[in-house]
Amino acid sequence: MSSPTRTRRVLGAIGAAATAAALTVSLTPATAQAQPAPGSISPEQLANDGLGAVLSPESLSQLLYFGNFPGSSGSSMMGLANAFGFSPNLFAGDPPPAPRPNPDITETTVIGKEVDGRYERWLIDSHRMQRGITVEVYRAPEGGGPAPSLYLLDGVGSELPSGFMQWGAAEQFADQNVNLIIPTGGQGSMWADWNEPDPVLGISKWEAFITEDLPALVEPELGTNGKRGIGGISMGAGAAVTMATRNPDLYQGVFGVSGCYSTDALGQILTRFTVESRGATLTNMWGEPGTEQWAAHDALMNAEQLRGMGIYLSSGTGVATPGDWDDYNHDALDFVAGMALEQATDRCTWDADRRLDELGIDAEVVHHPVGLHNWSYYSPEIPRAWTSIRGALQ
Repeated sequence: MSSPTRTRRVLGAIGAAATAAALTVSLTPATAQAQPAPGSISPEQLANDGLGAVLSPESLSQLLYFGNFPGSSGSSMMGLANAFGFSPNLFAGDPPPAPRPNPDITETTVIGKEVDGRYERWLIDSHRMQRGITVEVYRAPEGGGPAPSLYLLDGVGSELPSGFMQWGAAEQFADQNVNLIIPTGGQGSMWADWNEPDPVLGISKWEAFITEDLPALVEPELGTNGKRGIGGISMGAGAAVTMATRNPDLYQGVFGVSGCYSTDALGQILTRFTVESRGATLTNMWGEPGTEQWAAHDALMNAEQLRGMGIYLSSGTGVATPGDWDDYNHDALDFVAGMALEQATDRCTWDADRRLDELGIDAEVVHHPVGLHNWSYYSPEIPRAWTSIRGALQ
């Protein structure tokens, strides 16, 4: 039974069934194709060529819906991908170019800014990572008085501009008295401090950069009220909640959209796919999975540290809605990847829901009946998340 102080919302189960049924008439099944001989192609190519021969988008949506009731095994697609050796590249694009360390960077300092109204790009030399980092800042509107700081962590691609700015953060926060601070360039890093430099990702000391360097460099110039929140989507969601557990005195609010919050079992699979999707070596992060360092980054194991914060978590189910097939340009492999990843993060969000409930920690946890793992789902969640945690930062 839910604690009376907590808010849990499971939205529209009947609507999900209706949506899945609607897909059967709104989407056209793919035409069957002949299959190459077994063993002659990779699992990824087999999936890309063969999905349309046996499955249609609508049947996948119905299958995912009926496999995502609370308490079901769930996350079966990610589990199968892991068991059958699908490459993490199935779930992400090409690796980024490897950053070259610059040993001449001996201190962390702001070396330049680009200003376009309230939107700014700060170029910061990081002595920890021996490279320049671009951080987006979207200032609170003038006249609102001291404002809190909200740190936003992007997903596996960590683009510039960030996904947040590409998907309307300027419009969403136009009248909100809050300063947005968005680091970029953390592709596949889990926004973590890594034990070892990686041949692909270079030196990753993102947690220290976000929790120590940025507050000291950026906040004094923003007229803040001394309150902070942190939130993210996908890879950034897990990182945000983890950082909140590891730095409980730093943040008063935290949110995660479509994230995973454990480093065990399913969380370990998703961490591996995230890191290796960018060509990086997993053990360069925290060593071998299952060690004390992995446990120290398990937000569910350390969830007691979240007590007293404003907390918002949400996820979809991997069930598509009419229009999703077109959004993926009828690419069956990308479409299924979006389903599989959101199905998995839905399981992760239910696990977080149960853990917070077990501890009696107040939180708003929203389980949406549909939604794939992409910005079309994430974007509307950002202002909802802010609305949920805003009171804790004022």
